[in-house]
Amino acid sequence: MTFVTQHREPWLCAIQSAGAVLSALRAWHEEKDGALIAATVMPDHVHVIFTLGARLSAGQCVGRWKSDVRRACAYQHNWLRDFFEHRLRADELVEDYALYVFLNPYRARLVGANETWPWWWAPQLQFFRFSEMLSPAGTPPPEWIDWPDDRFTHISIGE
Repeated sequence: MTFVTQHREPWLCAIQSAGAVLSALRAWHEEKDGALIAATVMPDHVHVIFTLGARLSAGQCVGRWKSDVRRACAYQHNWLRDFFEHRLRADELVEDYALYVFLNPYRARLVGANETWPWWWAPQLQFFRFSEMLSPAGTPPPEWIDWPDDRFTHISIGE
């Protein structure tokens, strides 16, 4: 799932805004309306990998997250009305999507290979095989950042 700021404005760069996104996702996860697998907040969009619970649809979850963030930011910013949704098929691995989401800020050069991106969250990081290859600080090997784009061509994430 990817949802985007209106006009691609990079207001999620602000600590308050990015923190509000992660707070909204954590609250939803803790309430057990579904299960968050991984998320990354980028300057103008958010990637979320999750499983739905029985109560809310995907649209209701995204609507709630957007609303919670707008409220936390005193309604100063807006989201693009829709969102990009991709349901994993049986032949797709959540690991591939999580790695893509994890590497997104590094590959966009928003953070160096030896720095930790503060707006990534995976409640059970040990679930992913790639986590075993991260540095003790949780950073990726530098060569991952320079992987060719075709490494992720099979990933269907709208941005």
